Amino acid sequence: MRNFFTSSLVATIITGLLSLPALADFGLGMSYYEKKDFEKAFNAFFEAAQYGDHAAQNNVGVMYYRGEHVPKNIPTAYAWMALAAQATVNTGESDSTPAPYQKVYSRMSDADKKLADAAYKELLSQYSDAAINQKLTPIYTGTNMGTQHQRPLKMTPPKYPSSMLRQGKIGFVDVIYTIDKYGLTRDHVVTHSSSPEFTRETMKVLRRFQFEPTKVNQVAVDVNGFKRRFTFEMSTTTYNTKKLEKIVTERRETAEKGTGSDKLGFAYFLESIPSFVKDYELKDNPNEWYEKAATQGSGAASYFLGRNILYGNMCAQDNNQSMGWLLRAAREGIAEAQYMLAIESFSGVRFEKNQDKGFYWLATAAASSQIAQLRYAWILATHPDASRRNAELASKQLANIDEHYLDQQSYLKTQAAVAAENGDFKKAIQWQKKALKDASELELPLTILEQQLASYTNKKPWREEI
Repeated sequence: MRNFFTSSLVATIITGLLSLPALADFGLGMSYYEKKDFEKAFNAFFEAAQYGDHAAQNNVGVMYYRGEHVPKNIPTAYAWMALAAQATVNTGESDSTPAPYQKVYSRMSDADKKLADAAYKELLSQYSDAAINQKLTPIYTGTNMGTQHQRPLKMTPPKYPSSMLRQGKIGFVDVIYTIDKYGLTRDHVVTHSSSPEFTRETMKVLRRFQFEPTKVNQVAVDVNGFKRRFTFEMSTTTYNTKKLEKIVTERRETAEKGTGSDKLGFAYFLESIPSFVKDYELKDNPNEWYEKAATQGSGAASYFLGRNILYGNMCAQDNNQSMGWLLRAAREGIAEAQYMLAIESFSGVRFEKNQDKGFYWLATAAASSQIAQLRYAWILATHPDASRRNAELASKQLANIDEHYLDQQSYLKTQAAVAAENGDFKKAIQWQKKALKDASELELPLTILEQQLASYTNKKPWREEI
């Protein structure tokens, strides 16, 4: 194929590539591209492009234009670049300055234009925004709130704080947490609390909870994003069903007329009901409301929907659909989605195992999340691959964590692991003994903690597969 393109056009395209915003899933591809690892860059861009990332779609086109990793193909390059700008292409709108894809098209022969038009039409049928939205729509499976069941081994209700009891105060605490591969809770986040006293009592019992670990293909895995409401009421009578029905109806009406935030709030409320009301039959599937909120631009809704699709909560389980929604949430800066993408990329159980992705997403999430910072510090200190470990960076991540961090077990164990990786085994032993004491008081299993202590006593840092 003849080269009809001037050097100025090449410069325009590449400048456009380098100046595009560093979206979350787009950034990994850019990091490869800047290192001239074009194979990994192309694969990263192509994967993101299939989930509707316009910047990645444009860069797939650029790499076809330049013949980087893939054979140079100008019609295909145009098709991908036009797909990235599909809103303009489909409406015919344009400004006074032609876009790079328009310049590419104008310099093609008539024969190549026919090939380009056909290629664009084919890509549009597969990867247009509308086509991708259709692919990502989950199959809903009713309104029974039997979400991801974890068989409890040890659960006790919180005690009513005496100070609040004397004052006749009632309230509740909403918490999101992870159940890890050992069946223990971690990554605790209080999303709402009526008072600090209620929060303290809630955390006392939540840290004691134990569950039968979830296994996928016989491999124990973390399950993220559990939501639970702990209620503190003076009466032990059952919740007023009519009152709850009225609240649900009012919130549904608000959600129907309201913004994405209203729809998100309604979906979240629906999903929390089973933790404080038993045998209440819902008329709504929360996932439908999450999807409505997500299509109105709610990144948090995209995260919760992606999370539920991954675990098959009130919808068919689908890893590809889950990935699409989590990527959307990640692009919106939702650290929880970035964190989930990282952990799943590390484990390789539900998503393809990819260490580069795991580190990329975890570092991205750590920029705004203490949960991610702590897990990042742990992995940097304990990773079996020496090229992946970084004691200095682990220490910097750990320095950002408040000493009163809610997940004290993870905090204490990570302090010990980072100290050991830095060669300070005396300090590692001190921290690990604190972790053991804390676990003993919570009546948690001690086997792994004792093995870690033995390793530090023998002046050996801890190593752990993710």
